[in-house]
Amino acid sequence: MSEDLDDLDEDLEDIEDKTPGIASKTPNVAQAPGGKDISIFFMSTIGPGEKKQKLLVNTGNNVGDIKTTVGNIFGINPSDFHLSHGGVTLDEGKLIMDYPVKDGDTILLIPASTAGR
Repeated sequence: MSEDLDDLDEDLEDIEDKTPGIASKTPNVAQAPGGKDISIFFMSTIGPGEKKQKLLVNTGNNVGDIKTTVGNIFGINPSDFHLSHGGVTLDEGKLIMDYPVKDGDTILLIPASTAGR
């Protein structure tokens, strides 16, 4: 009986060797070490009506990457708006953790023409 199990183990190894690896469809997103996940509300007053969306964001994420994601959600070209928190326009080259953004805070999408840059 142990010979049968040995044969079965060898057969399984052969199958595993011939099976291609599964590629992940999750995009690679660069995160700074030490980031933590927080819920942030993103509010847009661009276009007709006010829209608000809650997202789980890692504080180690780059502001530019988040801006791209938020733009896709709201259907707005990222070059047409800036992200603002507490009256400060967020720099796309910095991380969320570089700003005093806390769990439950709201970040505004403001039109690029009115941003204080």
